[in-house]
Amino acid sequence: MGQKNRYGLSRDIPEPTKRDIRKRCGFGCVKCGFAYYQYHHFDPPFEEAKSHDPRGITLLCGRCHDLEKGGLLSQDSVRVCNKNPICLTNGFSFFPLDLGTKTPEVILGTNMFINNPIIIEGYGLPLLEIEAPEESGTPFRISAVFQNKLGKEIARIVQNEWHGVQTNWDIQINGPKIIIRHALRSIDLEINIESPNRLIIERINMFYRGWQLNSTKDELEVYYPDGSRWFTARNALFCGNSHGIVFGD
Repeated sequence: MGQKNRYGLSRDIPEPTKRDIRKRCGFGCVKCGFAYYQYHHFDPPFEEAKSHDPRGITLLCGRCHDLEKGGLLSQDSVRVCNKNPICLTNGFSFFPLDLGTKTPEVILGTNMFINNPIIIEGYGLPLLEIEAPEESGTPFRISAVFQNKLGKEIARIVQNEWHGVQTNWDIQINGPKIIIRHALRSIDLEINIESPNRLIIERINMFYRGWQLNSTKDELEVYYPDGSRWFTARNALFCGNSHGIVFGD
């Protein structure tokens, strides 16, 4: 970072410009859809760029970026993919999660869930669950559905594969941390992945069929559809039960 080209342009792209690029590309590599990416100047190349024009910058994952730099992915192909990002076609960007082969720990606010196959269930539907390995020595499997305060799906985990929905206002992935926002400084979901066996949901503000789950780094609150509070949990341990939190009929 900080390197400048012959026109004095730094590689540091302003955050609002990055956000515009992420949204336009569907929050993933425009060629393969992988959710870990790099910002790539293609029109013109960075060496010839005089500004960070978002129309000439796209998202490529590390593999596709290496193919481009090695001459195995042409600029014409990059332009075609930039016009038709695969994330917009599929509806989501993705990457695989690795929960490891030891019993996973799920942290929700300051509350820990261990050996709870279904961590959150609403109206009979598992919203966050951990399944045992299919075979000995293979990873545990996590699946989840995340919605925002409008009840709109913002992300999903399908058998250890993260899907970030492309209709979000912004999805930012930085190392092990995922943040989904519906506006500037307005976070719907914040997740920290501590491989190999810990998933931390640091913040969530979610509605599901009227019920609200609001979790911060300090506590978890669950509200009835009429807006009254059902319970608040702080520093609780949910361990060894088939279900953690169950609401609905």
